[in-house]
Amino acid sequence: MKNIKFLLFLIITVIGITVFGILCFVWFDDQMYCLDMGKIYDPVQKICRDDCLTWDKKYGCIPITEENIEKKQKNLL
Repeated sequence: MKNIKFLLFLIITVIGITVFGILCFVWFDDQMYCLDMGKIYDPVQKICRDDCLTWDKKYGCIPITEENIEKKQKNLL
């Protein structure tokens, strides 16, 4: 009886870890791919953007301009 309980626990654990891994892969795949390509992921539109210097929850896409690049270098953004 102990062996059956342990076997069921083991099977449920393996299935749970597998499902969690698949969900994490599906959720983070687009974001990680975008970051790997050197682009910014837009979580609102769910797209990979190359016209943003950075992404901020408060302001959204901070466009690439000379002024924003200088601010980012001075850590003002």
